[in-house]
Amino acid sequence: MQNKYTFLICSIISFYLLSITFSHSKEDKNLLCKGIYWSNNSAEYAEWTIIKAIPKHKIYFKINNKIKIAKFSIRKGNAGIIIGTGGWFNKTGEKSSLTISYSLTNNIFKMKSRYTDTRVEGKCIGKMIL
Repeated sequence: MQNKYTFLICSIISFYLLSITFSHSKEDKNLLCKGIYWSNNSAEYAEWTIIKAIPKHKIYFKINNKIKIAKFSIRKGNAGIIIGTGGWFNKTGEKSSLTISYSLTNNIFKMKSRYTDTRVEGKCIGKMIL
């Protein structure tokens, strides 16, 4: 009788520990953001998703039901800031040097273009994993 109770308790504990490890392994590695996209002296609402890819991160912007894709190389900076450089995925002959910064403390994302007046700023939900 004693063996049945110890087996039951051990199986409950092992099931609990396995469920914790599975939940952490299924953790979503995407960063979801919402904010404002400025371009050509006009501001529009935008949503974007940052996806970890190897070797570069991809950002999918959704602006006025259009999808734009950017690729970035990301590194860790000082004081909890992540810095990245990259450009638009489908280059159309225009220069597209983009820089991003993401603050880990207050989850604010900023992107600027070097050659045009394009800017993106917003707040993100999730964790960025390098």
